[in-house]
Amino acid sequence: MTARRDVAIEPAEVARRLPHRHPFLLLDRVDDLEIGVSAVGTKNISITDPVFAGHFPDNPIYPGVHMVEVAAQLCGLIGSSDEREPALGYLASIKRFKFLALVVPGDQMRISARAGASIGALTEFAVEITVAGRVVATGVLAIARSAG
Repeated sequence: MTARRDVAIEPAEVARRLPHRHPFLLLDRVDDLEIGVSAVGTKNISITDPVFAGHFPDNPIYPGVHMVEVAAQLCGLIGSSDEREPALGYLASIKRFKFLALVVPGDQMRISARAGASIGALTEFAVEITVAGRVVATGVLAIARSAG
């Protein structure tokens, strides 16, 4: 049985449930979460993000690797529960990830992820990232849950 959560998970709760911290806690909030099934989250892209100091100073573009990471953080929450300690999971693979449009300061990314096949502690997730309703990235991530 899955636990449906229809209320948003605010930043403090996201931080409690993930092991990441600033500057690598990239997920701003979770708008919808069904443990073990799917989630939708939000990442606001701000010019104050330190990554823009070098990527690129005169033409700031949000890095694709950060887009993959924020999606992986959301996938980690799908595989978690309401346990007191953050659930540890590791990005195990990136498959068929495509970047279809640039993401720039001022954009708000909506990240959608759905759990797929699982083998032991490894689960695949189909991921889609949109900005203003337009798909900017899509792919498949695999997350390996930590045994301890």
